[in-house]
Amino acid sequence: MISNIGPLERKILNVLWIKENATAREICTSLEKTGERKAYSTVRTIIKRLVNKKIIAQHENKTDRQYYYTPIMTKQELEKSIVHKVFGDLLNKFEHSTINYLAEELSDNEKEIDKIKEKLNEMKKNA
Repeated sequence: MISNIGPLERKILNVLWIKENATAREICTSLEKTGERKAYSTVRTIIKRLVNKKIIAQHENKTDRQYYYTPIMTKQELEKSIVHKVFGDLLNKFEHSTINYLAEELSDNEKEIDKIKEKLNEMKKNA
């Protein structure tokens, strides 16, 4: 389960979610176009971390002898995984405080309370 993604990791993932398949050089070029100029070696290091975290996959193209990278997880799957891990850790370590905090934060927001009730009812139906 993934607990965090750094800012450069997220930018690289955004490139891959758009392109679906890219080399490290193509990722570097895409980042530069958005004003994010990073050394090629830095981008390769971050790509290696994302491969190790099993968020992206590495494939070697035998024809041009280059590595291509593709996302394994969608943006929604990644976000869900991070929220699940972080929230689970909070509940395990600080159950009472976490629940109290959520109750206090939501007490003035009827729309958010309705969304949570809706989601809980949906979960009950699917259980």
